[in-house]
Amino acid sequence: MTTNAVSTSRHSSTPPEEATALLARMPDLEQALAFYHRHLAPDTAVDLSVAENVLVYDDSMQKMVFANTNLLPEKYIHYISPYGTPELRQQVADLLTEAFGPRVPAENVFGTAGVASALECLAFALKDSEPGGPPPLVDGDAVLIPAPYWQGFNWSFEQRPKLTCVPVNLPTDGPHAFQLTLELVRNQYEEHKKQTGRAPRLLVLTNPHNPLGVNYSKKLLEDIYAWALGDPDLHIISDEIYCHSQLNSSTTPFTSAVALDAYAEHPDRIHVVWGFAKDFGLSGFRTGFVISRNTVVQRAMLGSKDPGAEKRHPMSWFTPFDSLKHYVVGAVLSASVNGPGSELYTTYAMRTYRDLLSTSYDKVKARLKHNSIKYIHKDSDNTAQFFWLDLRDYLDLCVPPDQDNATPFPLTDPDLDPREQCLFDYLRAAPTEVSLLPGGVMHSPAPGFFRLCYTARQPGEVCEAIDKVGKALALLKSQA
Repeated sequence: MTTNAVSTSRHSSTPPEEATALLARMPDLEQALAFYHRHLAPDTAVDLSVAENVLVYDDSMQKMVFANTNLLPEKYIHYISPYGTPELRQQVADLLTEAFGPRVPAENVFGTAGVASALECLAFALKDSEPGGPPPLVDGDAVLIPAPYWQGFNWSFEQRPKLTCVPVNLPTDGPHAFQLTLELVRNQYEEHKKQTGRAPRLLVLTNPHNPLGVNYSKKLLEDIYAWALGDPDLHIISDEIYCHSQLNSSTTPFTSAVALDAYAEHPDRIHVVWGFAKDFGLSGFRTGFVISRNTVVQRAMLGSKDPGAEKRHPMSWFTPFDSLKHYVVGAVLSASVNGPGSELYTTYAMRTYRDLLSTSYDKVKARLKHNSIKYIHKDSDNTAQFFWLDLRDYLDLCVPPDQDNATPFPLTDPDLDPREQCLFDYLRAAPTEVSLLPGGVMHSPAPGFFRLCYTARQPGEVCEAIDKVGKALALLKSQA
């Protein structure tokens, strides 16, 4: 018996009243939008706000992997290693070695239930220490993150680990708009230290960036890492979940943290996270990995019963890389294109994904230009899976939409600029019915920017949605 491991149906059996009540409780606008489009508007509205990727599944994964996958063999209903079996950790290490460049030892790779869990595990792990190493993190310690940034960092670092996310605001105007520099990081570090009397303890860089999509140059990374690691108490986390999402036209290659000279000098204070959600489009399976050589982190991830020390269960026990993840991800990692001994499917998929991504990018960029929709991007840069739209010209033109024509959406974000909220609601309402993620959700330093994920649907659907957005924006200007 064979079956598809993933369903692409957009229909929902959840009663509308129940779905609306659940929606009202969701504090994360991006996740609420995903729920809304799945359960309340599955057939009409187009969601380009959520960071998902349908390109790989539709192109090859279904026919090359899941069409040949049996429905859950018996061995996968039993307990399994919460951080990954040795075989799976080796397969992931081999995949990441190909992506990162330097060899990634399997003993440094630890599975968790998604990258958010990987980040949380790292935060908790670094609340411990060992003699001669940096002191442990404590509640309230600052995490520096260039802004705009993925709002999930706040949930991962603040909700349970009780750290504090501090944005490093990027400039929003001028020739260096949304460009990261060492000076910006250093200034925010010094400002926070001056204001609180406590130096930040973590620096988090997302490379390629979300939502800007850019790759950071090796020189910029070396400069930032060399400066940051001059503080012996500072750790760096590199979120590289979009590392395979590369355009053919990008002239700045992706550089992993493990490929830096700084990593060779301070491998114990540089940690990497990666997962299958974005590049491979398996967001619903919640599969993430911590890559770390730090003995404190490894002890936390593996667990410990050392004599004289506190017994610790593996961190992944609480957010496990469970048997279903082993089965699905194991099938992806083990599949070959033309049978045993041929090219691994993962190698093939990520090579062809680059072309799929580039083709989709070119089509969507052309349609944005055709509709005179501005965006922040240089043609020689990478863009991962996003366009960072600049809709500031429309902020003061928007009026609240007629809610009689909109599917009920009770959630608003109190932190959004009211004009940005209005523009978001205007585009979501009929007849446009397109959801873009407001930049304020991602801690944008200025209102009026929106993230468009062009891999959330096939290029034709994305282009049709952009035409609707363009028409709606033109109408706003005509009525001004």
